[in-house]
Amino acid sequence: MSAAYVPGPDVGVTVSPDGSTVYLAHLPEGPLLVLDGVAALVWVEATTAPAAGWLERVAATVSRSAGDIAADVDTFVRDLRARRLLEETGGEDLDG
Repeated sequence: MSAAYVPGPDVGVTVSPDGSTVYLAHLPEGPLLVLDGVAALVWVEATTAPAAGWLERVAATVSRSAGDIAADVDTFVRDLRARRLLEETGGEDLDG
């Protein structure tokens, strides 16, 4: 069982103990990107197994339906992928 996404090549990641903040950087030069709130939640769920249902887990946590948040989450994930901070594993992506 794998996650839907993994950090990109040479990306360092630190997640706060409560999962509410994620620190990302291309190593060694950076820059540092800080995700908090829902952005951190999306990162944690997308990069945590199982891949199946990760969007639904995000939606449940924010008391919305997956359909309500899918477009915004897709835009966010596409941005992270464009920055090479996140890449697909072959698991479930938003088109799942």
